[in-house]
Amino acid sequence: MHGMRLRHQRRRHRHHHRPGQRILFGLAVIGIGALALLDNLHVFGLPLLRTFWPLALVLFGLARLAWPRHAGSWLFGTALIVIGGVLTAQNLGYAHFDLRDWWPVLVILAGLSILLRGIFPRRLPTGMEGFETSTLEHGDHVNIDATFSGIRLQNDSRSFKGGRIEATFGGVELDLSQAAMEAPEAVLEVAARFSGIELRVPRDWLVVVNMRPTMGAVNDHTVPPMNPAHRLVLRGETVFGGVEIKN
Repeated sequence: MHGMRLRHQRRRHRHHHRPGQRILFGLAVIGIGALALLDNLHVFGLPLLRTFWPLALVLFGLARLAWPRHAGSWLFGTALIVIGGVLTAQNLGYAHFDLRDWWPVLVILAGLSILLRGIFPRRLPTGMEGFETSTLEHGDHVNIDATFSGIRLQNDSRSFKGGRIEATFGGVELDLSQAAMEAPEAVLEVAARFSGIELRVPRDWLVVVNMRPTMGAVNDHTVPPMNPAHRLVLRGETVFGGVEIKN
């Protein structure tokens, strides 16, 4: 009964979004479609979609400022607005910005956002409590999808087998420090796009990182055990994001 209540609570939180954010996201999708249609019809000589797509980042940044989810929202939102504005200016020929030189700044901002969330616990007004998921689970697999949202999850399964984490313009904190494995190995598929993921694992687990960072970083701060009996394998990629693993 307790597990059913937790799963029901998680589903309720996951579908609780403010109407304003859905409207803004819908307008962004419509705008991208309209630019693509105008390009296909050759209405303008300038390639609109390729030139103005970074303005979608500006809209998402404004959404973070208008509907903050935690103390780091203002930082993340401002960063999206600046990046979108600079990329648009570059596409119009007014600026030069090489992402290969500046991508570490995005990782630093993701870390600062996580730090601020720890220093200043989130206090949302009444009616916004479900804007971020915070759940305790007991299942053998995790299935996390953080799209423009933040999720904090603790799993204490006695036979953890892995799962998936997918974050797009969001943040994930997964605590497996109280979990255990029966099999020698568990595989966790991870995809972080413009997102930050923090993962905590038990001290007797050996972490094996098989991830591909693209303009991002994966930092393993765990201490390898002397005689590991269990391995947690991380597979996937991070694009303009950061993944941090620690005990």
